[in-house]
Amino acid sequence: MKLSAFFGQISQNYTGNTNVEGSPALEQGLKNGMEAVMGKQPGQTIAGEVLTRDGSDILIAIGKNQLLQAKLEGGMTAQIGQLLTFQIKNNSSSRIVLSPLFENMGNDPNVSKALQAAGLPENSVTAAMVKAMMQEGLPINRQSLYQMNRLVNANPEANLQTLAQMQRLSLPVTPENIAQFEAYKNYQHQLGQSLSDIMDAFTQSFKEIAGSDNLQEGLSFYREVLGALLDGAKESVSGESPEALAGSGKGAGDMAGTLPLSEKELSELARQLRKAGFSEDLTNAVINNRIGGKELLNELQRLLSQGDWPDRKSLMELLDGKEFKQILKNEMGRQWLLSPEEVAEEKNVDKLYERLNNQMNRLNQALSQSARADTPLARTVSNVSNNINFMNQLNQMFTYVQIPLKMQGQNANGELFVYTNKKSLAKKDGSVSALLHLDMEHLGSVDVHVSMTNQNVSTKFYLQDDSALDLIADNIDILNKRLSDRGYSMNAEFINKEEGTSVMDEILKQGKNISALAGYSFDARA
Repeated sequence: MKLSAFFGQISQNYTGNTNVEGSPALEQGLKNGMEAVMGKQPGQTIAGEVLTRDGSDILIAIGKNQLLQAKLEGGMTAQIGQLLTFQIKNNSSSRIVLSPLFENMGNDPNVSKALQAAGLPENSVTAAMVKAMMQEGLPINRQSLYQMNRLVNANPEANLQTLAQMQRLSLPVTPENIAQFEAYKNYQHQLGQSLSDIMDAFTQSFKEIAGSDNLQEGLSFYREVLGALLDGAKESVSGESPEALAGSGKGAGDMAGTLPLSEKELSELARQLRKAGFSEDLTNAVINNRIGGKELLNELQRLLSQGDWPDRKSLMELLDGKEFKQILKNEMGRQWLLSPEEVAEEKNVDKLYERLNNQMNRLNQALSQSARADTPLARTVSNVSNNINFMNQLNQMFTYVQIPLKMQGQNANGELFVYTNKKSLAKKDGSVSALLHLDMEHLGSVDVHVSMTNQNVSTKFYLQDDSALDLIADNIDILNKRLSDRGYSMNAEFINKEEGTSVMDEILKQGKNISALAGYSFDARA
């Protein structure tokens, strides 16, 4: 039954003008409607029937003796008697904001008109395509419809909303980019996690290759991976490259750095190295922990290149041992993760991505040569490469970067998004706003919104856990002092967020200009 059946008396007194003053029945209905919406939570939905329309002003019946007066924005064509469904975005005491759901457009005549004008067939796919374009504010004309229709036909398995969103953001629509875009929207995009997966998958792949009576192939594969890792490595703690160390005449005991192992583990590693044929100088350096992981791996790479091992079984025991795996994993982390101090240094993030890109290309090449292109390791390496390429393309429009972080006792994934189009580096008032999103083991999901105007910094910390909020609040004076020492003043707020967010959600909000054909929003006021 239509809701207007409950409003016979009200409708008879309504003259078609949305000025409802002087009509007690309408005023009571509006009061009841406000109370009904105020009793719901943001995110919940309500359904209503359009009773009257005067230009952009409409009157909606949402229940018996419950009315809402609303304003259509963006030129939506709402018909009297049309049933609409809304999601509550805000229901404060002074203002109600309702967002229409796209199920309302199931019978929208504008969809048919747009398709007919473009000469495209009208079916469920093309209708959904037009609706997706409308929702993203894309122009609805012959050229844009043809272009989107070609994208849909070329990517029949892709989500239509994803295609429309990528088109709006001017992102190249390729299978790789579609997969990355979906991963970003579904919180499955973290570069830090993929890099950790590479560390684990590499030793497993080596074991599978070498364990199938292909030890020589396995060692060649190991050598190629080490080459990719070491050729793009950051400088050692001493600042000297492996080549400089080799040419200086320094022995293993003179090498810089230490190994991330206990005394017992160092002793076991030294035993395995000695058994596998490494020099006494090197094993002594390991026992005394006077050698770094990079130097040890470099020595292994040199010996693997010679290809002459007297005891291959002992070599396998070394490479498959937990001690050596830990050294390899630690060195990968050293190269692929940045500490907060390193992030602060200019160009370090750029250097990280240049190094990652070169190393992933080398790893892809090594996997192809070993006929291991369809393995978990190969897929993870390919995913990292595609992720980096996707970020590069995203950065043509927005300033966005992921930062794999190396923290005390844990690793974290950070994302930095600056709220500005590349065409304008700051707002008209000179302010710059950014979102820093962190996913941390102990604090969980952390959003930090930062806005800066001149030397004034405003921050809002959003966390899902009250104890984590208290921890940040109790230590905010440390950040205040550091900023003050640099001439900045800061104001901080601490807010409990009920649900997780993603940086992609924020990116998708930018530059969204809903088209007049179907771009609409509702602003219902008391």
